[in-house]
Amino acid sequence: MSLPIKTGNLIHTTTKVIDRRAFFKKLCALSASLAIPAGCSQSGDSVSVDSATPDTVTPISSSPALSRQAFENTIDTVFSVTHQTYGIVDLQLKLVDSEVFIPEADQFVISLIGPDNPALQEDSYAVYNDNLGDFELYIQPGEASNGQQFYVAVFSLLNS
Repeated sequence: MSLPIKTGNLIHTTTKVIDRRAFFKKLCALSASLAIPAGCSQSGDSVSVDSATPDTVTPISSSPALSRQAFENTIDTVFSVTHQTYGIVDLQLKLVDSEVFIPEADQFVISLIGPDNPALQEDSYAVYNDNLGDFELYIQPGEASNGQQFYVAVFSLLNS
């Protein structure tokens, strides 16, 4: 199943062939600014290097385990997105789809659906789910139809 994604004025699907180098450049840029695990550590946690002891790596957050299985277990549940202007916007997880670019990472896309008004812009949001707790999620809007807005979020987690 391909999912529509809007980028600027263009709409394309997740089945589009993506240049690996460009994909990982964007992924590293995103993971540097977000609190989601994006394949930048073996455990999936965010890490910081202590400048006094450069060989020590210390986890800096206790993010929930945002694994493919965790999201598959929450299909059809509500994800409450906090927006500065609109307050809480509830989205429902509809699909967890595999996307494999490299064998060393567990890569997947989640698809969420919500009301078409207000439509959330591509950005990072504080999200709450009863099963996963609180976490930051970078979402991209997709197609809007029949009073509903579709969104996607992409994950790439290094395999242990």
